[in-house]
Amino acid sequence: MHPPMARLGFLLMWLMAIGLLPAFSAPAAALAAAEQPLPAAVEEIRQKLETQLPDTIRLRLLTAMCAALHTEQPAQALPYGESAVSLARSLPITEQSAALLRSLLCLASCYANLSNGPEALTLLSEAQSLARRLQDNDALARSYTSQGSIYHERRDSTTAWRYYRRALELTSQAGVSSRTRMRLLGNVGGLFFYRQQYQRAMHYDSLALALARRAGDSTAQSNYLSSLATYQMQVGNMGRVKRLLTQALAISRRQHAARNQANQLIMFSMYYVETEQPERAEASAREALKVARQSDYLERVLDAYSILSSEAAEQGRYRQAYEWNQRYLALNDTLNSRQTMQTLATAQVNYETQERARRLRFLTEQNRQQVWNSRILAVAVAVLAIGLLVTVYLYRNLRRNRAALAANNQALEKASEELRRVAVFKDKLYAIVAHDLRGPVTAFAGVTSLIDSYIAQNDQAGLARLPALVRQAADSLNHLLDNVLNWAVSQTGELECRPAPLLVSELFAECQTLYQTTAAASWQTITMSAPAGLRLMVDHNMVRTILRNLVGNALKFMPAGGHVHLEAALDPDDPQMILLSCTDTGPGMSAGNVAALMSSPALPEPASTPHATGLGLGLALCRAFVHRHGGTLVIQSRPGAGTNVTVSLPAAPATPAAHKVVKTEKSPSL
Repeated sequence: MHPPMARLGFLLMWLMAIGLLPAFSAPAAALAAAEQPLPAAVEEIRQKLETQLPDTIRLRLLTAMCAALHTEQPAQALPYGESAVSLARSLPITEQSAALLRSLLCLASCYANLSNGPEALTLLSEAQSLARRLQDNDALARSYTSQGSIYHERRDSTTAWRYYRRALELTSQAGVSSRTRMRLLGNVGGLFFYRQQYQRAMHYDSLALALARRAGDSTAQSNYLSSLATYQMQVGNMGRVKRLLTQALAISRRQHAARNQANQLIMFSMYYVETEQPERAEASAREALKVARQSDYLERVLDAYSILSSEAAEQGRYRQAYEWNQRYLALNDTLNSRQTMQTLATAQVNYETQERARRLRFLTEQNRQQVWNSRILAVAVAVLAIGLLVTVYLYRNLRRNRAALAANNQALEKASEELRRVAVFKDKLYAIVAHDLRGPVTAFAGVTSLIDSYIAQNDQAGLARLPALVRQAADSLNHLLDNVLNWAVSQTGELECRPAPLLVSELFAECQTLYQTTAAASWQTITMSAPAGLRLMVDHNMVRTILRNLVGNALKFMPAGGHVHLEAALDPDDPQMILLSCTDTGPGMSAGNVAALMSSPALPEPASTPHATGLGLGLALCRAFVHRHGGTLVIQSRPGAGTNVTVSLPAAPATPAAHKVVKTEKSPSL
């Protein structure tokens, strides 16, 4: 015969059954969903999760699914809880905190119900940190309550009480819900019952019952009434036991809570055993057996077999007692096997969970390492890119500096060449001045010698010729200085060309007057021919210089008795230009000399012949001034046939006056 269950063991089993011990201590929000787990609601949530949903709605449904399954089917609830936590961590920071806190509490409850305390405590620790940051007193109190439950399940009542006390300190603060307070007070009552401090246990259960009544939570009222009945039975207050159990059973029957009814009927049967009412004890046990079978509550079926076997033995019905005992043994073996399978399944789930957590940690660490490597690579790429940019910048600066240096070198070479050219020009200018001044100065020296000679000989005729010789030397010197000055100004670019109308006849007359004395001294004649009213559009000073040089050169190289003729006419090929020609009866020049003069540089080389009295500076100046006016200079000459120099210059606008040719001739005079 199987002896009846020990009273304390029965009461502890009863506490486990009604959810006062830690195995059922889930956070309040999850508990609320788990208290009403309707299969239809669970299936509806599962169907919704199979559709495309926004992350926030999917997260809420995953958390609700985990809460609905975490008590009765924690292994099935676990994947939903892990998915909820993972999704919550991926949300933006602004939406993450509150959703992550709820999912952490729900997942911790799953691990606690799977007896995986370490993982549950890790999640609860994270939830506490998050609750403190959000200043969520309700979530913080729930996490402390759940931690106390885990240590209570481990029979570590000291640590469990430390966490319960922290939660109790928060219940007086704002934000802690009545459901959280109720859950906490019920767990504290269970802890004191475990410590056999029954009065304190009943005090906390009474407070939890009051909160349940205030909140209208009938299920919680039924559980706490049954708990108080257990405490009263433990202290021997049987009158209170019956009233409490009657109230609890009435609530369970109204809610059609078959399992709660089976628990409370077993309690009634124990009450009747204690009060020696065997008929009622057997009746309550049979009713409990019936309800337990209908709800497939095998633990309570086993308790009913035990009570019926004991009562039949007490009444001498040994055959029935044996039959009940055989049923008890068979069911107990089944339950033990199922418990073993559940234990193995729980161990398997724990192993898989730990393996999954280990892999998750490994993947997290690997991802962290990859992120770190990526950051190092990004920094290296950035450094290389910066180095490349600096190199490109330095290379471009180097090329720019090299280009600038090359340009500076070219400018320096050009300046050096210019300086060399200026130096050569200066040397040539000095040579020209020295060479051309020799003639006039020698002439002046000769005049002084002649003066002494004529005075000594008292030659009045010779003395009469001296003024003309002095005037000729002075004119030659003045002409030289004028050419040098004009040439120097033309080379520096400071001589500005200012065209204005000029009568050709006036230009010829002025030049004839200028060289009249010089020509007469050498028995030379100057004639001119120009249409009346023919005008040039030229710079007066430049054109006078051109004509003076042409006439001066003709007189200088022409022998005594020679003739110079000036003539002007419109250019037949271009009516807007006028041709001025200077023709002499001098010795002429070869074609090679003419070509050399036309291609000579701006500053000619000093002459090497001892009879030359000029270096061609006047001709170079004429070419420059003619080109300044946009005209041309042409030399036609043959040895022994004289020389003709023709220049083309712009004509002034025509006037209606008739063109009349003016011819003049100057005879030599002494």
